[in-house]
Amino acid sequence: MDAKKGRRKNFAGTFLQKYFSVLVAALIVCVLFPQTVFATPAIPVDRDEFSIGNAITAEFFAYGVRSQHTGYKEDNKNAKIFYTRTGTADPGQPLRFLLSAKQSLPGTVQEIEFTAQPYDVVNRYAGKKMETFYRKVKGSEGKRLDVNIEYKIPPKARLLVVTAQLKDYYKEGNKTLPRYTTVEYELRVVGYAEANATPFSGKSVKKVKDSKGKRIIIEDKHSDAIVGAIGIGGSFIAAFIYWLLHKRKKKRVDIGGELPS
Repeated sequence: MDAKKGRRKNFAGTFLQKYFSVLVAALIVCVLFPQTVFATPAIPVDRDEFSIGNAITAEFFAYGVRSQHTGYKEDNKNAKIFYTRTGTADPGQPLRFLLSAKQSLPGTVQEIEFTAQPYDVVNRYAGKKMETFYRKVKGSEGKRLDVNIEYKIPPKARLLVVTAQLKDYYKEGNKTLPRYTTVEYELRVVGYAEANATPFSGKSVKKVKDSKGKRIIIEDKHSDAIVGAIGIGGSFIAAFIYWLLHKRKKKRVDIGGELPS
């Protein structure tokens, strides 16, 4: 009976000691390194360059968006190309689009038309359109055009179709002709947690400034979420090592028996 009580006492002591050390280690990490435990996932950014023929015509950045190239249609006769991308959008903050023309010709004026069409259902062909956002921006003669647009997704939106079209000009012999680069994003609207559900994709936060000096965040090499996971996991590993060493030390004392007086 005494042996049974002793085993229960030893088990209770080991259990309390084990989890007490885990709690202490976790609290130390939270107090000393809060930035690792409560790291905010990087804002997703979608970036790509677009071209007609051998000429790169545009570079688009979309913040709060994860998408991939799904196709394009070419109309070489009229110097038009239509790219399509599909992915997800995060309604947790306004989406930001940085649209840049890559070149310009003297005497020409570039234009960018931007349209954001939200739907309250995932199927864009169901006809349930919400209020359309439209903006048209003209550049200066002979200067490259850069446009910075913010757009807040309506709370009830489930699908967002964004279309950005750049009109610039090119030379063909003695003629100056227009060309059109159009990019369409079809984006499912998901929550912030779902939009950042891949924190182990090997990216990290990098803070930079856009053309207007506004601070923005993009992803680079490692995720802050990984740093947070390492911080928390490290505390558990430290606690486990402490418990393991203590357990082995106790076994050595028990095996050795009573020391001679």
